[in-house]
Amino acid sequence: MDYLLSFNNNAYIVSSISTELNAQNGMLIRMYDADEILDLVDMSDVVTGTVKRAEFYANMDAFRGLNLRAADLLIQNSKGELWIPRRTLDRKIAPGGLDYSCGGHVGSGETYERGLLREIEEELNLKLSEADLTFLANFGPRQGLPYFSEIYLYRSDKAPTYNPDDFSEYEWIMPDKLVERLSDGELAKSSMLETMASLLDVL
Repeated sequence: MDYLLSFNNNAYIVSSISTELNAQNGMLIRMYDADEILDLVDMSDVVTGTVKRAEFYANMDAFRGLNLRAADLLIQNSKGELWIPRRTLDRKIAPGGLDYSCGGHVGSGETYERGLLREIEEELNLKLSEADLTFLANFGPRQGLPYFSEIYLYRSDKAPTYNPDDFSEYEWIMPDKLVERLSDGELAKSSMLETMASLLDVL
């Protein structure tokens, strides 16, 4: 069976995919699932219903005034550097661009923290708990970004064993240097510059 995926209002047909365990390296591998059920929230971040992920992005005009939820993570070491990965070239959004240490949509019925912990396990092969996460900030919907998001911090001097389907490489970089590069136009997820610039005082 094929699934419809939609990114930036472009639709793509892909083979049936789901989360599965890679038997060779024991890493939890995440694939995008068009049937993933997400909560729809109003402009006050109150749940009003649910929607399939692909349906929302393929029909965004029909959901005007409604939003999704997302959560992102930054890993920071004892030197103050952030672990910043580079997205693989086959990603539909910002291929080859810089990314948060981890992140993704919050599933229906999940809290921001639980959704992020799931993404951390899938993308970084790390099993963490809510006690490992430090809340940094939340953001409302922005131009072209129809979701509420929360961003958290995890402190570690060890680079995670990331999922090669998500990221191709990584670097440790100071927050101000990251903002400088983003300001100079380095390719990254569209929300990163505004988000990182707003966090400089707390990182």
